[in-house]
Amino acid sequence: MKRRRSYFKKGDILIYAFIFSLFTFLLFNIRGMKTQKASKAEIYVDGDLKYIYKLQEDEKNIFVDTNLGGINVQFKDKMVRVTSSNSPLKLIVKQGWAKVPGDTLIGIPDRAIVKIVGENKGEEEEDDIDFIIK
Repeated sequence: MKRRRSYFKKGDILIYAFIFSLFTFLLFNIRGMKTQKASKAEIYVDGDLKYIYKLQEDEKNIFVDTNLGGINVQFKDKMVRVTSSNSPLKLIVKQGWAKVPGDTLIGIPDRAIVKIVGENKGEEEEDDIDFIIK
């Protein structure tokens, strides 16, 4: 009598069931996470916060002075981008539009950073610090 070939062992099925339940649990928890709405753009020059602008629907262009001469920043449709820079490779210009909280536009030789910041809805403002180790 020929023995029937099994593709899975008993232990394999338990491991697959555990992994499937873990991914299912994570999927439902990710759906329940709070989303932030983009509200402001922070502009850092040489590591210091220089300007904070609210994101707006209508178009607004500003000039930010940097160590290479400056960058032109454009706000439009609750998005922000850098339209021109005096840096040689213009990497900050090539990054395009930033619109989601956490998006950053970084100009290395300009030493400029444009960062999108969200607002917490219905919650008190939280720090960026999770914990401190001494």
